Amino acid sequence: MTLDVDARAAHVFKLLVTGPFAAGKTSLIQAISQTAVVDTDVETSGNEAEVKAHTTVAMDFGTYTLDEGDARLLMFGTPGQRRFWYMTDIMKGDVDAVIFVVDAEAEHTHAEAGAAMRSLLSDVRVPVVVAVNRCDDLAAAKLLARRLGALSSEAAVPCQLIHPVSAREVTIEALVAVLDRMERRTVAPLDPLDRVVALARAA
Repeated sequence: MTLDVDARAAHVFKLLVTGPFAAGKTSLIQAISQTAVVDTDVETSGNEAEVKAHTTVAMDFGTYTLDEGDARLLMFGTPGQRRFWYMTDIMKGDVDAVIFVVDAEAEHTHAEAGAAMRSLLSDVRVPVVVAVNRCDDLAAAKLLARRLGALSSEAAVPCQLIHPVSAREVTIEALVAVLDRMERRTVAPLDPLDRVVALARAA
């Protein structure tokens, strides 16, 4: 599998997209990626087939570059089924931020989403953004994120991930979280990262 990585970008950041089965992880990457998405989808079977026809069994991969080319985001999506959670455990140690996707309307998945969230937060060392899919209300998104175990420091973003604009808002929120963390940890100005910060916040 060949990953399309643009070495010309001044800064490259890795984002992990994870969450329960059928929450919208692949939809997010497909909506935002500016390159052909690499996926490992196979046909579902049994109860999963009643939810959607195909599912990721290894990893989705897409990329997004800020308009000025200063930063390139590499987006890695992991499967949502519990039997594949080990992939999230492997990936979360080698990324700059995590986007945790949950479907607000799929209440039957929230218990497992909470278990996945708590497992993730037990030892993650990077910013986490909770993308509350199929939700348009910020207060409702924050409430669901807290119920799943997200800390108040974790951003919760209401979104409709089938729409590129909404997917972009979630992605930019994750990038801003990464840049804010880098600014806090650095005494000297992060030039030219300050330009990336400005571009992300203006996006």
